[in-house]
Amino acid sequence: MKYVHSGGDKSMINKTVDNSFQPYGTFYDEPVDVEKNGLMRLEITASSKKLDHLFVLSCDACIECPQGTARILIADPDDANVLKSFPVRHYLKISAGLPFNLIPLCVPLTWNLITPMEQQPENVPLTSPYTYQPVSAPFHLRSIIDCWFTQQPESYRITRHAHRSYELIYVYEGSADITLSSGKYSLQAHDLIIYHADTAQIDLSPSTSYLTTVFDVNQRRSLHILDHTFHCTSEMQQILWKLLIESFEHSYYTRTLMVCYLQETLLLLMQFYETVNHETLLSDSQLSRNDLLSEILAYMNKRIAEPVTIEEICHEFYISRSSLQALFKTHLNTSPKNYLLNIKLQKSKELIRENQYTISEIAYMLGFSSIHYFSRLFKKYFNTTPSAYLRKISENQNKQNGGAKRPNN
Repeated sequence: MKYVHSGGDKSMINKTVDNSFQPYGTFYDEPVDVEKNGLMRLEITASSKKLDHLFVLSCDACIECPQGTARILIADPDDANVLKSFPVRHYLKISAGLPFNLIPLCVPLTWNLITPMEQQPENVPLTSPYTYQPVSAPFHLRSIIDCWFTQQPESYRITRHAHRSYELIYVYEGSADITLSSGKYSLQAHDLIIYHADTAQIDLSPSTSYLTTVFDVNQRRSLHILDHTFHCTSEMQQILWKLLIESFEHSYYTRTLMVCYLQETLLLLMQFYETVNHETLLSDSQLSRNDLLSEILAYMNKRIAEPVTIEEICHEFYISRSSLQALFKTHLNTSPKNYLLNIKLQKSKELIRENQYTISEIAYMLGFSSIHYFSRLFKKYFNTTPSAYLRKISENQNKQNGGAKRPNN
């Protein structure tokens, strides 16, 4: 099967501009004169990038962050479970009744909440802690080991012996048949294929030119775009052409540019591959379930004692958040977040029964932000508190032991 890459929509990060921020409030340029307007200034210092609560006021409030960088987290007016964040680039005026908090991008962060006199903000706990995920590159190309361009005027057969690195073959002109252990693949002009640790038999037609790149990545998991034929768009063709041109240069920046071009190519392929395989991902196929969902579940269970985020899971398995949500909804009828929370709480019951750690230690071991947050969730899921559950376990054990008392010596 050949994949034809047609590009995709470019989603933008939320910006504090009139159109996007308008449902939540407005912004202004000059700081508020508190004394002149008879207002009160509350100074708040945030020392963690993880939020476990929001503030809410019955009146409009002003937010001023004189130093440091931050984003504002807001609960959507139509659905309190939907959280949106915006960069704080101005002084902000937040609408009444809207839960919000500031996410410090550098800690500690001190900011001012300006309200009418005698108006104190109410704390609204989040159902689970919120951690802002900055823009990052979870996928890293470690190195380009070799890169060369071949022009073959006549038919020719090449055998590429197996090695530990990845190999990309891009046909610029002509055609080639590549036989791997997984099957035979036909490449026409502007097609490419990537394979790994495999012997390749390459049959070239007359007047064929192609680019070969051998590379390594900093990933434990094998790339999921292997052994597929992709047809490149003009955008990708230009990127690969720039990669080829830089391979002939010897300037200071050549190697870095080559890595950037190849990494961009791989990311575009991953993005496109996920898009065209979305329906397959959500099918009832046991192969799809075993190949992806089972690995994700094993990953979650293995890291149950770590504060794993949904974003980290998406990065680890090269899957978008929406596809991950749909995968869990289709096969498990729950969300990844709820599944992760459920296995943590089930594990907490097991640890409480073992009675080797205090409840505070268990909450910390399982990555909960505080014992109060842990106790609240435990109560919500099991209709009892951790302390009450421990007492019940102890009482049952005493009953099973017959309430035996130590004999007097």
